[in-house]
Amino acid sequence: MLTPNLDQSISVSMLTSAYAVWGAGALTALVGKDRIKPRLSSNFLLIGSVLLIVGVLTGWPHHVTWTMISHVQLLFTPLEASIDPLSSIFLLLLGTISAAVALFSPGYLESYKGRIQPGLYWFSIYSFVTAMSLVILSANAITFLVFWEIMSISGVALVVAEHKRRRAQKAALIYLGISRVSVTFLIAGFIWFHYLSGSWSFSDWHCNQPGMLMPSILVFIGLAIKTGLWPFHSWMPYIYESVPAPVAVLLSGLKIKVAIYAMIRLLVLSGAPNEIFAFVLLTLGTISAIWGILFALVQSDLRRLLAYSSVENVGLIVIGLALAMLCQIHGLWTIATLALAAAILHSLNHGVFKSLLFMNVGSIEKAVNSTDLGSLGGLSKRMPWTLACFFIAAVSIIAMPPFNGFVSKWLLYQSIFQLSFQSHLIVDRIFSFAVVGILSLIGAMSVACFAKAIGISFLGRPRSEAVTNAHEISTGMIVPQVALAVLCILSGVFASDLIAFFDPVLRGIAPAAASVALAQQPCNVLATLPTKFVASVGLLLILLFYLSVLNRKEYALRQFSTWDCGYGNLPSRAEETGSSFSQPIAIMFRPLLQYKVINKIVGKDKRHFPELIDVKSSMVPIIEQYLYRPSIAAFGGASRILGTLQTGSIHVHLLYVFLTILLLICIGTQL
Repeated sequence: MLTPNLDQSISVSMLTSAYAVWGAGALTALVGKDRIKPRLSSNFLLIGSVLLIVGVLTGWPHHVTWTMISHVQLLFTPLEASIDPLSSIFLLLLGTISAAVALFSPGYLESYKGRIQPGLYWFSIYSFVTAMSLVILSANAITFLVFWEIMSISGVALVVAEHKRRRAQKAALIYLGISRVSVTFLIAGFIWFHYLSGSWSFSDWHCNQPGMLMPSILVFIGLAIKTGLWPFHSWMPYIYESVPAPVAVLLSGLKIKVAIYAMIRLLVLSGAPNEIFAFVLLTLGTISAIWGILFALVQSDLRRLLAYSSVENVGLIVIGLALAMLCQIHGLWTIATLALAAAILHSLNHGVFKSLLFMNVGSIEKAVNSTDLGSLGGLSKRMPWTLACFFIAAVSIIAMPPFNGFVSKWLLYQSIFQLSFQSHLIVDRIFSFAVVGILSLIGAMSVACFAKAIGISFLGRPRSEAVTNAHEISTGMIVPQVALAVLCILSGVFASDLIAFFDPVLRGIAPAAASVALAQQPCNVLATLPTKFVASVGLLLILLFYLSVLNRKEYALRQFSTWDCGYGNLPSRAEETGSSFSQPIAIMFRPLLQYKVINKIVGKDKRHFPELIDVKSSMVPIIEQYLYRPSIAAFGGASRILGTLQTGSIHVHLLYVFLTILLLICIGTQL
């Protein structure tokens, strides 16, 4: 344990104060009055988040370890916390998003009166955020598992917040199921690591040592399930379409990043297991990216669109981690540093712009009580602030310069290009060029996906009466969205300054002799990007457009009919829909999407004089249809067979116990 200096002691004290404030907020949520719970709980969450951010910045970039609860041990292991540069980066993201959720939630939850219990909801929020932060701070496997379980249980409580809805109940069961499977793999991997290393401490685990491959695979699967990486992604659309928007923000913006953090900590910085492991991760990441954006493009609901978009971005992050592992093994430390910087930066960027997107969708849902693209349209004039924030988040996620998504993807492209030129192995070059081509396709489909989301939602005419009567949301909900939108811009414009913040983390991936110089490589790459120049020119053009067009008051307002091509006043049904927008691509990928178009025409002479035409499209997720559903059915059948052993007789159960003991004795004597 390191002896903390003054700054480190202040940092630990600030973190402890943040948890004390959150604890007070959780207690208030349980015992306070319902009418004051949202605002009071929001203030406690905001204050605790600010204290967390201040505490992390005060102790930066030192490394300090301390015992959480003195004289309390589990499996002869104390509950230890450790803060270092890597954990600090993810804690800053957690504090930022938690603060935004604290500001956004009270206004949003007004539409949930009578549908959720405020006390349970806010208590679960505090438990979830606290557990996530303590998972990040965990210094050993026992501490990690304790708070991982608290995070999972509180996450289930948040998913089932609107417990009267059948969809929420189904989503909670799905989330509970994947949480049980995830923690099973993690426990198995951690026990195996402990068996080989003789320690529960993460600092004593090194995945590149002999015999560490199998526990590394188990830990990776446990974490991949939580991130939603392909093929473990099927749970995400069910969860994200069923939870309140602030919960979706926490799940996508933070919970996924906690699992990514664990991957970096346990599988990258501790040494890559082997080359095959890295190639498997690279393949899974690539499939996840193309699979996610393809299914996102053909969705007709904004929440499901964003859920599949998260699958895509998790794939991009895993590609960066896989490249970092591969370059570690080959001794290409410069590229390894670039790839790790790309993965970490994209994790942070995705946390910001995906949180903003879910807040935008929450605003739309509150205004029109729907997220179905078929019932939206025409929101641009009714919700201009939401449109502006949605646009900034969209251009960030599709990697348009100078926004933050462009910078992290640029680093990812640079690492792949450099690997293709510097590696002497033909396999590396083939994989590199293949991944570049696939990423180009993903980028194009991402542009189409969010052009569809913005165009169908905000442009055109209203497709429902609710949209016609919609108006902008409250200021309390707009402020956190504007703050995150500004952060999307600033973290892209000043990316080279931000990436310098990662130096202490990037040094950990390379040998000590070269680590200082290599940590500067991402800064050198970003120094060639004219992000500040592009931002300045963009700001100047916006100002000139405003002064020359929007701010001209000398002309009277003129109203006239738009040219209608001779068709007259067409109804909103004649406009482009989400399904028709993506139908050409859906037809191209029909085998993967299992895409079908069902036409229903009614009438006596339906060929010439149809009375009713109904066109519906459908898709079947093939992973869910042909893998998970048969597996669940088989598991259910096996459970029913085993259920016949439950006779209710104490004598039979004692016989089972006796036979089990005999079996264990026989196995033990053979080992």
